[in-house]
Amino acid sequence: MVQLIAYLGAVTVVYALLSRRLGRSPITGPMYFVTAGFLGATVGAWDPLEGVGVSTIFEITLGLVLFTEAMKLRLLSWTEDFELATRLLGIGMPLTIAAGALAAVVVLPDVALIGGAIIATVLAPTDAALGLAVVQNPRVPKRIREALAVESGLNDGIALPVLLFFLAVFAAEEGTQLWSLFIEGVGVAVVVGSLFGLVAGFAMKTAAARGLMQEQWQQIMVVIVPLLSLFVADELGGSGFIATFVAGLVFGHVIQGMDESVAGFADDLGTALTMVAFTLFGGVILADNIDAFTLSTIVYAVLSLTVVRMLPVAISMVGTDLRLPTVAFLGWFGPRGLASIIFAAVVVEEVGIDVGDPLIAVMVVTVTLSVFLHGVTAYHGAQAYSTWSEKQSAEPP
Repeated sequence: MVQLIAYLGAVTVVYALLSRRLGRSPITGPMYFVTAGFLGATVGAWDPLEGVGVSTIFEITLGLVLFTEAMKLRLLSWTEDFELATRLLGIGMPLTIAAGALAAVVVLPDVALIGGAIIATVLAPTDAALGLAVVQNPRVPKRIREALAVESGLNDGIALPVLLFFLAVFAAEEGTQLWSLFIEGVGVAVVVGSLFGLVAGFAMKTAAARGLMQEQWQQIMVVIVPLLSLFVADELGGSGFIATFVAGLVFGHVIQGMDESVAGFADDLGTALTMVAFTLFGGVILADNIDAFTLSTIVYAVLSLTVVRMLPVAISMVGTDLRLPTVAFLGWFGPRGLASIIFAAVVVEEVGIDVGDPLIAVMVVTVTLSVFLHGVTAYHGAQAYSTWSEKQSAEPP
C-alpha cells in the first residue's frame, strides 16, 4: 500500500505542477492519469493487487461528485439551459439507452435484449471531467456549456434507477425476484437522502446565520453529508448513489443564499479523487482487461460514442433554433467515465449476473476510447466551435 500511495502522490504532484500548461493542451487530466496508472502497473511501479480497495475509492468519489453536482444545480433556478438540458435528459437519454441496447444485440455475441439494455444504461451517463475544456471554456456559448453541465450532473442520478429496473427484469427472467430490492433500494435511498439533506442543510444554515459556524467547517460539512448519506443508505439496503444525489438536491435547495464558496472544498476534493480514480482505472481495471479490446467491443464502443449518442441528441434537438454544428457539438461531447465504471461494478460485484463479462469488456473499451478521443478533441474542438459561433453572432440577421 505504501508503494501505491507513493506512486499516486508522485504522479499527482507532477500533474499539479504542469496543470496550467496542460490545461491549454490536448492532454487532459483523465488522459494523463489513466496513462500513468496503466504504465505504473505495467512496469511494476506498484502492485495492482494493492488496489483491492479500488471499489471503495470509486464509490466515495462518485458519491461526492453526485452530491456536489446536484447541490449546485438547484433545479428551481434553471434558466437559459432549461430547454436544452430537458431535451437531452428527457428525450436524448432514453433514445440513447434504446439505441445502445439494439446495438449491443447486433454487435456483441450472445447478448440478449435485456442484457443489451443493462450495458446501454451503464454507458449512458456522461462525465464532464473528461471535457472540462468544453464546459469551462468561456468562449463556448453559456447556453451550450450549461446544457452539457446539467446533463452530466443529472444523468448518472437518473440512470441508476433505470439500471436497477433492468436488473430486476433480468433477475425475474432468471427466476429470482428483485422487484422488492428495486423498490426498497430506491425508496430507502430517497428517504435517507432527503432526511440528511434537509436536516444538515437547515442545521448548517441556522448555525451560520447565528455566527456559530466557521466557513471552513461549512465546506467540510459538504463532504461529510454525502459520505453519511452514501454509507447509511447502503447499510439500510438502499442505493447509496441515489441517496447522495437526492441529498445534494435537497441540501442545495435549503442552503440557497449562502456563499457559493461553500461547495468549493468539496469540488476540489472531488476533482482530486476523480483523478485518483482514473489512475486506478488505468492501473487495475484497464491493465487487467487489456484483452477486452476485440473487434466486437471496439465496434460497439465506437458506435456508443458516435451514432448511439449523437443521433438521439439530434432527434432531441428537433424544433430548436440550433444549427447543425451546434447539434453535432452537443452530440459528440458526451464522454463516458466514472459513472460507467461504478455502474459496471454494481452490476458485476453486487448482483453477479452473467452479463458481467461482456459488460466489463465493453465498459473498459468505451471508457478508455472516450478518455483519449474526447480528451484530444476537447480543447481544440471547443476553440473551433467557439470561433464558428462567434462568426454566426457577428453576422447580421
